[in-house]
Amino acid sequence: MKALQHPQPGDLFYIPAWNADGTRGFVIARHIELVPHNIGYLIEVFDRFYTEPPARMEDVDTSRRLFRPVMWSMYFPKPYPRWKILFSDPDYDKSQSDYENIAFAFEVEVWIGGRVSPMRREAAGNIERSICWSVDNLISRVISHLAGIFGPDEKYDYHKLPPNLRMDRPEAYEVVEDLALEMDQRFQVWQAEEKKRKPRSTRKP
Repeated sequence: MKALQHPQPGDLFYIPAWNADGTRGFVIARHIELVPHNIGYLIEVFDRFYTEPPARMEDVDTSRRLFRPVMWSMYFPKPYPRWKILFSDPDYDKSQSDYENIAFAFEVEVWIGGRVSPMRREAAGNIERSICWSVDNLISRVISHLAGIFGPDEKYDYHKLPPNLRMDRPEAYEVVEDLALEMDQRFQVWQAEEKKRKPRSTRKP
């Protein structure tokens, strides 16, 4: 494990969350790319919920997305701890994420698979909006999808959120912040246990 900083395509990292039963844990997301001109970090989030980190990269379930790929800022304001990269995949290729079909709607343009084309605003339809998600709002979106408020291909709608997931409410922000801190503490424990399990290198006399 290492801090989520300067990720490489294919890196798998955790996002704190709680499931529909209120159990605290996390989901796993994959970094796809930094969209040119620093528009945002493009990621996909998978729908399996974990309470302990998988032992191997092969144990990460990437078969289904929790929602459509999004862009986020990867900025961690205090006291949010930086999340951790669990695995890196040097063999990753963007085709594994169906990159050519990832789409975002801007005001008068549409971004599809890295290409930008003109688009009438009324033609945006159900295309994912070009929001660069903050840490707290990304956590809120993960939780709302795990709760079944939104389907995997459903457009995000703030007005459908319950009060405890609206990040403009201090009480909601505090709970999500507490979740992030708790999961960071758990990962510190898991990381320490992982180091203990690794055999120590021996030096030749």
